[in-house]
Amino acid sequence: MSLEKTKKQLIEVLGNADNKVIALSGRWGTGKTHLWNEVKTESKDVKVKKALYVSLFGLSSIDQVKRKLMEGALPDAAVGGGKLEIVKNLFKSGVQAAATHYKALAAINDLNLLLVAPLALRERVIVIDDIERKHAKLGIDEILGFIDEYSKEFEARFVLVLNDDQLATEGEQRTLWSTFREKVIDQEIKLSTTPDEAFAIAIKLVASPKFEATLKLAIIACGLTNIRIIGKVIRAANQILANRDLSDPIQARVVPSIVLFGAIHYRGLEDGPDFQFALNVGNPNWSTFLRDKEDEPTEEEKREDRWRMLMSELGINSCDDFEKVLVEFLESGLFESEKVQAIIERYIGEAQTIEARQNARMFIKKAIWDHRATDTDLIAEATGFPAVAGQLDPYVATELHGVLSELDGGQRLAEQVIHAWNAAFRARGGPAPDDDNPFGNSLHPDIQATFDAVVSQQQAQATVVEACNYIIEHSGWGTLQEIAMKRATADDFESAIREMGIDDLPKFMRRMIQMRLQRGAYDPHFGHATDRFMEACRAIASDQSPESARLAKLMKRLFATTALAIELEPAQPGQPADDAEQP
Repeated sequence: MSLEKTKKQLIEVLGNADNKVIALSGRWGTGKTHLWNEVKTESKDVKVKKALYVSLFGLSSIDQVKRKLMEGALPDAAVGGGKLEIVKNLFKSGVQAAATHYKALAAINDLNLLLVAPLALRERVIVIDDIERKHAKLGIDEILGFIDEYSKEFEARFVLVLNDDQLATEGEQRTLWSTFREKVIDQEIKLSTTPDEAFAIAIKLVASPKFEATLKLAIIACGLTNIRIIGKVIRAANQILANRDLSDPIQARVVPSIVLFGAIHYRGLEDGPDFQFALNVGNPNWSTFLRDKEDEPTEEEKREDRWRMLMSELGINSCDDFEKVLVEFLESGLFESEKVQAIIERYIGEAQTIEARQNARMFIKKAIWDHRATDTDLIAEATGFPAVAGQLDPYVATELHGVLSELDGGQRLAEQVIHAWNAAFRARGGPAPDDDNPFGNSLHPDIQATFDAVVSQQQAQATVVEACNYIIEHSGWGTLQEIAMKRATADDFESAIREMGIDDLPKFMRRMIQMRLQRGAYDPHFGHATDRFMEACRAIASDQSPESARLAKLMKRLFATTALAIELEPAQPGQPADDAEQP
């Protein structure tokens, strides 16, 4: 039930005095407390307006709960000794039953507030929040007893605000919660806040005037309903974008990434991808892992398909330096504004490219989903794409070619797009961009042939060295370093070793040898990186060419005194490789 419907229903339930105990349940952070505050403000019932509130967070006894409620029951102006005077006056007010019951207290100088709790809490509306965050010493059975006693004997009414998704998973307390539901609660209302409603609440708490519209679209696409997490995402966007004046295309490039990666980091997605999947989704190497289309997809493959669809809906079609800086910020908390500024300025300079890519994706979406559009109209709309094809990423160009080829009379235009893309790529001399492939499609054969002709290993080599240097410098690593090490091939390691300077090579070799010696600790994070490293070292050590003689000798010297000396020897026929299954 949405926020507005739930509020209306709660007001109606409160209007029936027979409902002594009302439960307002829902997922954590979806606005239950906010909803209650609105109901309290808008209610015409004086008792509801003066309702007492207590959070069980950190409270370890039912006496502490009563004390908190008593503090709320007494006038705000009464402080310290003033409260005692007010309580004493309760006995002089003509309430005979209470005066008789507490007659023995008249001579006590330090009046215990707890003993007059039934008097002060009689016929009050009491809101109990954060039940699942209570202290371990405070059992739910104690809370049940308190509610049962005061609702039956002292005509108090209760509104219980429950994060039932957390409470119901706490083992033994699950049985108690079932009993609670069965024997104590008269009416239960479950709140299911929509992303739109959650955002409307969060944006009032954390304003973002310049990016509000783009944030809203991305947050709704991600299905975020936790108001606290949405607030954190908005704060992250405000800090990263620093109130810059950004055009709509640039906002569409950066804001959805902030929302998605922020939601991943703050665990706001119920079944969402992790950083590695989000960063890797556009890796061209993934085309080698495409499944057989005739096979029934596994549950994992279905999940990954949903993740790709989510990223496509968000328009995240190119994970580059911006996402890397974003992940570093979220993981470390350290923000380097100059890096973001440089990336944003680059995007501003590439505004035409960003706009061309967005237009292409919008056209693809229309061609697929708008069944009312005619082929003739679609071809007329697409005539300008060959002129801007060089600004498209290779996967979108490939997908655009596929969509145009399916249109009656669109084949020639489709070939023009690929021809124009290849011509522009050759003119700028590469290198192959690391752009996104949201649907796991292969590259057009002509584009792939162009890549094969110009792609070098320089970027991969640098990535391996950068990752290892980071690990050396920080004595740890993050998501980006794990990805770099997992991607590295034996050729990457060999090229890096051969080209590294004398200052970097000793540190690099020592660290990689250490990783190999302790591979049990590193393989879960870096995959087969140390296997590829050993393959590279074996290739160098066995190289008999004159120009490699000194380096080959160095390899043998480095491994001679370690337990890895035997691994440096070339594998004999029938001998298993480093990463083969051992019997």
